[in-house]
Amino acid sequence: MLIRMFAAISFFTNRVKCFLCVSFFLFATVAFAAPEQTKKKNASSEWPKAAEQQADLDPNQQHQLERMNKATEKVLNRIQGEENDLYLRVGYFSKAERLNPNSYSSKDEIAQWRGMLDQLKQKHELVEQLYTDLDKDLTTELKTTGVNEQSINRYKKLITDGFPWETIEKKRQLIDQYIDEHGKLLTFYEKNWGMWKPAKDLDKLEFTSPSAANIYNRLRDEIVSTTSEIQKQYKEMSE
Repeated sequence: MLIRMFAAISFFTNRVKCFLCVSFFLFATVAFAAPEQTKKKNASSEWPKAAEQQADLDPNQQHQLERMNKATEKVLNRIQGEENDLYLRVGYFSKAERLNPNSYSSKDEIAQWRGMLDQLKQKHELVEQLYTDLDKDLTTELKTTGVNEQSINRYKKLITDGFPWETIEKKRQLIDQYIDEHGKLLTFYEKNWGMWKPAKDLDKLEFTSPSAANIYNRLRDEIVSTTSEIQKQYKEMSE
């Protein structure tokens, strides 16, 4: 599960990075086109033609594109790094042991995992903020290139349009839900400590209280379902 999640986010950020390579051809008729040309057709209508012709750029334009690509890569690299860290942390809670109360040796261990859950939440909020600040961060980095504002804005739109924003938002909501569900499960372990019988097999886990068993089964099923949905969103982002 952890490997699949890690691979998915890597594919996603690599897809956006590949977009930078293509931009050398696409951007020629978008960022450096004369204003009267861009008024007639929108950027997307010019892209296929630009890619097909592999438009020639003069040395100055080529250097400008290279500087913008490098500046943008700084922003994308940070997102990739923080996303990878986030899903390593998500993966820790996706292991079967976290759904088995017998894997905890004491209440103190539960407290330790609650601390790790808080760290997961903080990382999740950081990644969310990076997406929120993407436009601002791109602007800050691109302004250091010395390229004119009009070209920067057109280039920046190409980059931001390459992100699957609806899927990213859905994923954000699911991880919020995932963290909340794990928090409830840890609280359940604390309040019902010792009300289960030793068993390595989750399907054979027995509780001394029927009500506790019902609560546990509901929480476990919710987490399993949410984990599956998170995987689906990351698969969609990578396609």
